[in-house]
Amino acid sequence: MARPQPVRLALDHNFPTPILAALAEYIVDIELDPLPQIDHRLPGLDDRELVIALHQLGYPGLVTNNYKMLKNPRELAAIIATRLTVFAIEGVGHDPIRATGALLLDLPGALQRLDTRKAQVFWMRPRNPRPEDPMDLFERAAEHQHRDPGEFLSEVEVTPAELADGVLR
Repeated sequence: MARPQPVRLALDHNFPTPILAALAEYIVDIELDPLPQIDHRLPGLDDRELVIALHQLGYPGLVTNNYKMLKNPRELAAIIATRLTVFAIEGVGHDPIRATGALLLDLPGALQRLDTRKAQVFWMRPRNPRPEDPMDLFERAAEHQHRDPGEFLSEVEVTPAELADGVLR
C-alpha cells in the first residue's frame, strides 16, 4: 500500500527552520515549507494577501504565531473564501522555540481532524504549567487509597539512613 502524501503547510517566518529541518525525517505526515523558501515575497505580504497567495500556490494550510489575524474580519473572510486551514499558536510571545514545541505537540492530533475541503482554524493555546506541592499530591494519593496521610507517610517515608547511604556505590 502506498504511503499517503504528507500535508504541505506554509510555515510563517518566525519559526526556527534549522530545528524543524533537523526534525524533518521524523515528521512524516507533514511538510513544513517556510514562507521565504516558497517565495521570497510572501513574508512581506499582509495577512489577507498571504492567505490568498497561499491558496493560489496550492497550499492547504498556514502555521503562524499571528493568532491575532483570527480576530480580523478581513483575514477571516480570506480564510473562508480560500478554504485555507490555519494553525495559529497563541501564548508563546516571540519565543520561536516554544512556538515550535507547541506546534509539534498539537499538530499530529490536529492533522487527524484536517479537512482540506473547507476552511478550518486550529487555535492552539499551549499550557503554561504551574508547580504543585508534592505533599498535596501525596495527600490526594492517600485519600485515593482511603488512608490517613500522616500514617501513610510514616510507612513510606524516606529515612535519614536511606538519604545518607550511597545509592550508586
